[in-house]
Amino acid sequence: MDVPNERKVSKKLIPSLGGVAIFAGINISALLFMPETESPDMRILFASTIMMFFIGLKDDILVISAGKKFAIQLIAALMLVFLGDFRITQAYGIAGITTIHAWASIPLSVLVILFIINAVNLIDGIDGLAGGLTIFAASILGIWFYLAGFTIYGVLCTAMAGSLLAFLRFNLWGGAHKIFMGDTGSLVLGTILAALLIRFNELNALASDPFYFEHAPIIALSILIVPVTDTLRVFAIRIYHKKSPFSPDMNHIHHVLLKSGLTHIQASSFLIAYSGLFVMLALTIDNYMSNTLGFPLLLGASFATFGWLHYRMTAIQARQQLIIEEGKGRIIRMNAKEDEHKESRRSKKSI
Repeated sequence: MDVPNERKVSKKLIPSLGGVAIFAGINISALLFMPETESPDMRILFASTIMMFFIGLKDDILVISAGKKFAIQLIAALMLVFLGDFRITQAYGIAGITTIHAWASIPLSVLVILFIINAVNLIDGIDGLAGGLTIFAASILGIWFYLAGFTIYGVLCTAMAGSLLAFLRFNLWGGAHKIFMGDTGSLVLGTILAALLIRFNELNALASDPFYFEHAPIIALSILIVPVTDTLRVFAIRIYHKKSPFSPDMNHIHHVLLKSGLTHIQASSFLIAYSGLFVMLALTIDNYMSNTLGFPLLLGASFATFGWLHYRMTAIQARQQLIIEEGKGRIIRMNAKEDEHKESRRSKKSI
C-alpha cells in the first residue's frame, strides 16, 4: 500500500503493486511475440529487469534502504554493460569524438543506465506521468526499431506500451480499484528504457537512410527530456541547499504544476506534450547544427523552460493564496462588523 505523508499527493491508502502487472504483461508479450527470445542481450536484459522487479517489490512492501536499492541497481547496470553489451560507443561527433573507447564507454554507460533508472523512478510522482512518458518513449523508439529493421526491440517497445495502457486504465480511472505502479514498475521501466535508448544510439549507426539520424544522442535525450531535466534540476536545488541529492522534497516539476491548480491528468498531459515538442525540436536540429552545439542547447532550453515554468506557476500559486487570504480577511472584517452591530443593538436595548 502507498501510505500518504506530507510529501505525497495521494491522501488515502492505494495499492502500489501495479508494477507487478506491468512486469508480467511485458514478459508474457515478449515471450509470445518476440522472434529472438534466445538472443544473449535480451536474456541479460530480462535478468536485469527481474532483479529490478524483486528489489522494487520488496521496497513497495517492506521499504528498503536507498543504499541497498542502489547496490542492486549498480549490479543490474554492470550486467547490462558487461554481459549484455549495452554500451555507448558512438558519440556522433560530440566534442569532436566519433567512437568512445572501452575505458570511457564502460563507466559512461553504467552512469547513464543508473541515471535513467533513477530519473524514471523520481518522475513517478503523480497519476499517469511515468506511465504516459514511458508510453511516449516506447512508441517513438518502437516505430524506429520496426522501420529500421530491428524487430526484436520493436516488439519489446510494443509490449511495454501495451502493458502500460492497461495499467493507466486503473491508475487514472480506476475509482475504488485505483493502483500505483510503485517502485516495482518504475525500476523495471527505467531499466528497459535505458537499454532501449542505448541500443537506439548504437544501432542507428548501422541504419540506412531515411532511418539514420546524425543527431541520435540528441534525439535520445529529447525522448526522455522531462525526467532528465527534472532530475538534474531537483538534484541541483538540493545540493544548493546543502542537502543530499536523494533527499525527497516537493520541488519536482509535476508538484509545481499541481500547486498552480492543474489536475493530475492536465499536468501529465502537459509534460507528455512537452516531450513531443522537444522530439520535434531535436529532429529539426538534426538538419541545422552539430551534436556538439545541439546537445547542450537542447538541455539548456529545457532547463530554461522548467525555470520559467517554476517562476510562473509559483507566481500563480502566490496570487491564488493572496486571493484566499484577502477573502478570509473580508469575512473576518464582515464578522467583526456584524458583532459590533449586534453589540450596539444590545447596548441600545439595555438603555
